[in-house]
Amino acid sequence: HNNLGFSNGFMGYGNSMEEYVQRKWPESDLEMIEGTLDLYLEHEPFDVYYMTVSGHNPYSNWLSEKHISRIQETGHTKEVRNYLAANMELEDAMAYLIRKLEEAGIADRTVIVLTADHFPYGLDYNAAFDQTVNLADLYGYQPASYLERDHNALLIWSGCLEQMEHIEVTDPVSSLDILPTLCNLFDVRWDSRLLPGRDVFSHKDPLVFTVNYEWKTDLGMYVNDTFYPLSEDIPEGYADTVIAIVRNKIKYCSDVLQYGYFTHVMHDQSVTD
Repeated sequence: HNNLGFSNGFMGYGNSMEEYVQRKWPESDLEMIEGTLDLYLEHEPFDVYYMTVSGHNPYSNWLSEKHISRIQETGHTKEVRNYLAANMELEDAMAYLIRKLEEAGIADRTVIVLTADHFPYGLDYNAAFDQTVNLADLYGYQPASYLERDHNALLIWSGCLEQMEHIEVTDPVSSLDILPTLCNLFDVRWDSRLLPGRDVFSHKDPLVFTVNYEWKTDLGMYVNDTFYPLSEDIPEGYADTVIAIVRNKIKYCSDVLQYGYFTHVMHDQSVTD
């Protein structure tokens, strides 16, 4: 989208991507990276958004067959092994990308942000929480709520960090936190009132919430209208305060889209829908 700075447009099937990637579902992330990397590698600064699909369900496919020999000894269920095997195509794509960045001498000034847009629902499609056998196998525990089920990971990498101690954020982190975190890492000026997330490296209280109004902080979880403390030091009225914050954040997120809020507050910067 142009509002995200991708002014050179979108590339997909029917719009040049077919020149680089076989028409097989799911398409190969490795082929996508191999085919498109030279389009921008020598044109710094670049800002590229890839939507990967090799790990998409159904997980029993030509890519899982391609990589299953790398997963056979893990002891997981067949469905989980296929899921892990299919995602090895993304593993190979990222390895190729990093190798090419290093060969070009720009890995130390390149940042890669990798995350997922949902949990692997294809493992136990439409199953009740207590029947998600494959998710339990993948997670190592039986999810009993949306908060425990609907999660993934966020990785932020740069070549300049390779020789440094890795930082693992153990506090609850939301996808809404990605943009504020990157803005601060890149020293971009932004108004914290306009974004519902937080910089995960800041001292701001962590908060993750779902559209079902469940939430989790470093002090407790709110699931099925019940607050479960994770600390012995809970301020008075804490749960009610966070409930109100979550309600307001969800309303704000909805209204931003429904009313085009940013077009009003940033009208002088030519922001459009």
